Amino acid sequence: MRWDLVVRGGRVVDGTGLPPFTADVAVRDGRIARVGRVDGPARRTLDAAGAVVTPGFIDVHTHYDAQLDWDPVASPASWHGVTTVLCGNCGFTLAPARPEDTGWLAQMLSRVEGMAGPALAAGLRWAGGSFGDFWRRVEGRLGVNAGGYVGHSAVRRCVMGEAASERRATAAEVAAMQDLVRAALREGALGFSTSQLDIHVAHDGRGVPSNHAAPDEVVALAGVLAEFGHGAIEIIPRSFVEGMNAADRELLLACYRAAGRPLEIQTLTPLLPACPDGWEASLAFAHEAWRQGARIHPMLATNRLGAHLTLGSTFLFDELPSFRETLTLPPAARARRLLEPAVRERMRRELADPTGRAFVFVWDVVSVERVCDPAHRAWVGRAVPDLAAERGQDPLDCFLDLSLAEDLETQFVLEMPPSDYFRECTARLLRDPIVMAGSSDGGAHLLSFTGADYPTRLLGEWVPDVLPLEEAVRKLTGVPAAVHGLRDRGVVREGAWADLVIVDLARLRAGATSLVHDFPGGSGRFVVDAEGYVAVVVNGEVLLESGRWTGATPGHVLRAG
Repeated sequence: MRWDLVVRGGRVVDGTGLPPFTADVAVRDGRIARVGRVDGPARRTLDAAGAVVTPGFIDVHTHYDAQLDWDPVASPASWHGVTTVLCGNCGFTLAPARPEDTGWLAQMLSRVEGMAGPALAAGLRWAGGSFGDFWRRVEGRLGVNAGGYVGHSAVRRCVMGEAASERRATAAEVAAMQDLVRAALREGALGFSTSQLDIHVAHDGRGVPSNHAAPDEVVALAGVLAEFGHGAIEIIPRSFVEGMNAADRELLLACYRAAGRPLEIQTLTPLLPACPDGWEASLAFAHEAWRQGARIHPMLATNRLGAHLTLGSTFLFDELPSFRETLTLPPAARARRLLEPAVRERMRRELADPTGRAFVFVWDVVSVERVCDPAHRAWVGRAVPDLAAERGQDPLDCFLDLSLAEDLETQFVLEMPPSDYFRECTARLLRDPIVMAGSSDGGAHLLSFTGADYPTRLLGEWVPDVLPLEEAVRKLTGVPAAVHGLRDRGVVREGAWADLVIVDLARLRAGATSLVHDFPGGSGRFVVDAEGYVAVVVNGEVLLESGRWTGATPGHVLRAG
């Protein structure tokens, strides 16, 4: 008997939470054919002696929708052992779409999710159509497995046009949106996603379409899932960072009652000074919901703290009306407005009021990271308060003037110092059985941060002190597969698809963050590489070997049902 692939002699951590065991893993026709002792020849053999063999990791919140058009391996996620990516998050999808709306939706993604406009213009091959049309384009061209939610904002825009960003929907419009969600689920959508965060402001300065929806509309669209018996709901309520007010708690419970499907809510983080207890309130509500029978899964992140930003592209200030109104203007008008003393004074007041926003900007940890003009090279590595003192300026004025001197392309870095409190809170979330690992945003906010390294950091920095290896692997594999109904994924067992990661734990570590310009149009992005991954296998074919893409495209478009 000849096997397609045999992974020999590794410690198998199978994704169920059971302890590791030593076994060979044989693959035939893309699926795991045997786990145990494997004899006989193989077309390809991988030596896993001294290494761990796990299921491929599943990243549930990625925004890779557009990037897959030109990057079949969904980098840098696959560099960190991810073999399956879920797209269409936060209600932001490119389909369904009328042809005349595709440009608008791409611009919305560019603004809200920090995707480079030139890269989208040069690399995105999408002229409109149904949810199924969107995913059929990449069939046979994927390195990783990929599937997606159908997004509320795209659905709303498709039905209501410009009015989607202005008002509530009529009963007839809600019914038409339900039909689009229904069609997407028939075409394999993995669920329905929506969000109503005020920070989500489109390129035109208006709140994204889903922000204008009444609660009844959200419930009606989520309820379509009940007709199918599969899929999940990804939702970010408006008051999420505050711990969710009574209205939003009722919204989540109503969505569950209508759909009967799992709900996934955004990342819990303890470092929001305006709402320091918000994450605990959200977690407590999720546990209360479970006691009532409702499946609500918050997410956690294990990434390093900090962000890179330029005022020409950042979203970090979008909670502040003064910044949001200014930074969504055309370039010339934006520059003029940033010079106005009254505007700067309003910005100063809003920055100083932590009750008005989730993110508090602390000048002491902000420094210049990169400049465009060589004449400004002396700024690099300098903290903004130090430069402001030399210039006799307030830090905000200095920050704005440095930015304006380079057409808002001066790059700053915000580096949060290590925090025992943050580590204690993250450990608590890691141990919580209902909290999912994820929310990398790997295809979004490309010039702000990258969170795609979370699997490497979870395994390399939290095992075994906080979690045993088998539980950490289960959080990266079996749990997201179960929540999202990914059949025969997330486990190493006979009959399952052969998505496998072979990792040398002794060498496992995330590398340094670096800026690369490898996207269409020469667009830049931040990436984090990894060490210790011997091989990444997708559907039985080696996708990456020692971190390098083999050129294979074995990925599947994942469809529910």
